[in-house]
Amino acid sequence: MTGPSTLDTDAHELDLDKLSEDTRISKQTLVRWSDRGLIDAELAWGISDDNEEQRLIRITPRSLEFLQGFAEEYREDTVSRTEARRILKMIDRGQVQKLLRQGDLKSKKIEDETRVVIGSVEDYLMGLESDGEEA
Repeated sequence: MTGPSTLDTDAHELDLDKLSEDTRISKQTLVRWSDRGLIDAELAWGISDDNEEQRLIRITPRSLEFLQGFAEEYREDTVSRTEARRILKMIDRGQVQKLLRQGDLKSKKIEDETRVVIGSVEDYLMGLESDGEEA
């Protein structure tokens, strides 16, 4: 890790891939939350047992506990198609519509508005990440 850590000494250092799998929240979202200070965490690079570069996250026990409890509720929430485009970093509104038609994203009708299920957005992002694509 570079520079002094601002986290407590009891912070957990975890593999970002593993935390993403465990919480079923994409690495992109975890990094964004860390960068924005929504979770008390820092990102770093490390070397795995196989001598491969790996992305690490140092996270306080309190933030980790919150994240583990919040993840399922977050995944069940819904967002507007506009917000889904922002999360997916897509500008063309037709792209989200296409993903909905293909079944890559799930939606719910709430008060005559189509809302995108955030868990399906996270699953889509995690699929891109596991395929090595940039989301």
